[in-house]
Amino acid sequence: MKKKAEIKKYDANILENIGRDGDFYSLNDLWVIAGSPDAKRPNDWKNTQQGSDFIVSACRFLNAAQNGIIKSKRGKGGGTYGIRQVALEYAKYLDADLAVIVNEVFFQRIEEEKNPDLIGQRYIKAYEKRGKSADWTAERLKSIGTRNMFTRTLAAHGVLGDGFRNCTNAIYEPLYGGTTNVIRAKKGLSKNQSIRDNMSKVELAAVGLIEALASDEIERKDIQGNADCEITSRRASRTVANALIEHKKYIL
Repeated sequence: MKKKAEIKKYDANILENIGRDGDFYSLNDLWVIAGSPDAKRPNDWKNTQQGSDFIVSACRFLNAAQNGIIKSKRGKGGGTYGIRQVALEYAKYLDADLAVIVNEVFFQRIEEEKNPDLIGQRYIKAYEKRGKSADWTAERLKSIGTRNMFTRTLAAHGVLGDGFRNCTNAIYEPLYGGTTNVIRAKKGLSKNQSIRDNMSKVELAAVGLIEALASDEIERKDIQGNADCEITSRRASRTVANALIEHKKYIL
């Protein structure tokens, strides 16, 4: 029988630690989370009778080609990726406890699709565990919506590739005096830590306002392309940064 400590070794927020490619989940990340067991890599599982039979059955049941349920990627973030059913079956092969957690998380996500309020509740609980206040969490959740709106606007107006990163840096530079690397250095953050999770409530509100202003101008003027959207983002950021400078005169 497994010890209680071993059963609890997996994080309930496990999906946040697994790479995604659309509806596909990284099987390699699951393997690492399970402790990188020898002879249980994704390709090892695919070559077992169990894995091979499951893939054939899943293709038949879902009326999909094999690359529609499991695929390989090259380059950064590469590895083997599978849809939800494949990820769960592979988790069972790796570790029964891992499979229980993955299955529960998938079930929660299905329920959240039916009732989006549950998503907000999950975020609130997660941030509470990190010691965040209720008002900070409310601002953080609002910032997620604003960020999504901003990136959708950029995509709809011809921003491609590095343009998204450049527009983000254009927002950060007037506020922080540098790009994301500068912000991480100033805040003492590692590459894997979220910058916005480490912003103050005022910083979150400021960045959200900038993204809303930039989105509004881009849409109203039908601004197109990487360069012009970056210019617009930087202009909106300077406006808010100047307002914050003026505000500091009265509180310092």
